Amino acid sequence: MHRLLVYLSLSVILVSSCKRESEECCTEEVQMIEKSLSIDFAANFDLIKTNVGYSLEILNPENGEVENTFSIKTNKEYKIISLSATLNGMISILNEQNQLIGIDNESFVFDTTILSNLQRNTTQPFGNETNTSIEKIIASNANIVFYNGFGDQFPNENKLAKLGITVVPIYDWRENHPLGKAEWIKLIGIITGKEKEADAYFENVVAEYESILEMTDSLTKHPSALSGSIFGDVWYAPGGDSYFATLLKDAGANYIYSQTEGTASQEYSMERIIKDNIETDFWINTSMPNKEAVLKSNPKVKYLTAFPKNSYCYSNNMNKFWEQSAAMPHEVLRDLVQIFHPELMQGRELYFYQKIK
Repeated sequence: MHRLLVYLSLSVILVSSCKRESEECCTEEVQMIEKSLSIDFAANFDLIKTNVGYSLEILNPENGEVENTFSIKTNKEYKIISLSATLNGMISILNEQNQLIGIDNESFVFDTTILSNLQRNTTQPFGNETNTSIEKIIASNANIVFYNGFGDQFPNENKLAKLGITVVPIYDWRENHPLGKAEWIKLIGIITGKEKEADAYFENVVAEYESILEMTDSLTKHPSALSGSIFGDVWYAPGGDSYFATLLKDAGANYIYSQTEGTASQEYSMERIIKDNIETDFWINTSMPNKEAVLKSNPKVKYLTAFPKNSYCYSNNMNKFWEQSAAMPHEVLRDLVQIFHPELMQGRELYFYQKIK
């Protein structure tokens, strides 16, 4: 358990009027329960039990300090706008797509129920946090908005708060462990009224993930692996402390940039990539479905040994990966083990990945 908080004092006192024979005013006390909900892997949020629900603490990924605190009531029906594909996937896993009244872009959706709701206009596209219309949010009757916390404050956040609309930044992408990224489903479980189901799902994911780890713990050969995508002349590779670097290690690979610091992407020139990886065995996450597209993006990739032999991309429908992989790290890990050590996963088809051709 990465954090166990004990609160000895009251955090909030709400005053409500009531009528007694003595005509005295009574107070409803919103009190922190003694212990927080168990958050075992995630480092960027905490959930502390209260007598009306939970206090959600969003923690700054840079220093671990509390950045924002939100009151989440378990007896409240939440109408959700989620501008995060990973949270949309978690909502789908819990079969609560009908609570999702808004997403960022319909082009990035994989779940068939969400797609159907978009067609019926019960779910609407809102764009990302940089171009979302405050008028459209207000008109939607949403009461909670989730967005990817890329550093800037959500536009008109204070105005929305005054109207009773909670705006929550999501830092699942800054987690340094894949199970920490998946553990955000506990928050979605509370928001959607599926707390027990979310806890049970996560327990199963942990068990599956750890059972795969038992297969790779005794490996003696660890092929070298490069991960990342090219945009122009810049190569973006996961930081050595990122959840994907952890996945590569757990899958029995030697990630070339495992010693770099931080969870954010690292930027490299193409020349540096070629120098460091000319003989690297595998290239994971090309972000392009075929070799023609990769070569068009930067012809210099032809100098990487892994490019013609062992380069892999997300599944044909990349939306599947963006939407589901955060909550299904055990399936991502299985795929990576199958890629690096096929003898351990004989007869299984890749779930998220494909070899580019």
